[in-house]
Amino acid sequence: MPLSDHEQKMLEELERQLFADDPRLARTFENAARPRRDRRRVGLGILGVVAGLALLVLAVALPAVWLGVLAFALMVAAGVWTVTAPVQTADGPRPGTDGRPAPTAEQQSGSFMRRMEERWDRRGDDRLG
Repeated sequence: MPLSDHEQKMLEELERQLFADDPRLARTFENAARPRRDRRRVGLGILGVVAGLALLVLAVALPAVWLGVLAFALMVAAGVWTVTAPVQTADGPRPGTDGRPAPTAEQQSGSFMRRMEERWDRRGDDRLG
């Protein structure tokens, strides 16, 4: 449902206020692109599902239960492989999907605590100065 003229103007005003109040946050939202899936992986996954479906039809035509089970397993595996594809953004792959391990919880909490300590120290300096 499209926005009315009044709602569109209000949204534009909010965007201007966001840029004025916190330009860094506004740039973060502006640079965040829609996630993209790898077209090749999706194409191969769909091809696998179609091949499994063709095998399933063949298994019904030839009374071969083992072939039907194999075809169903192929369809499920291809579908799961397609859906669980790593999602990429305009900046590159998500953290942990580019070959480098994602930071552990201990590393993240350590950096978080360090940042909080630095903010606390700056707060104390601001009050004295």
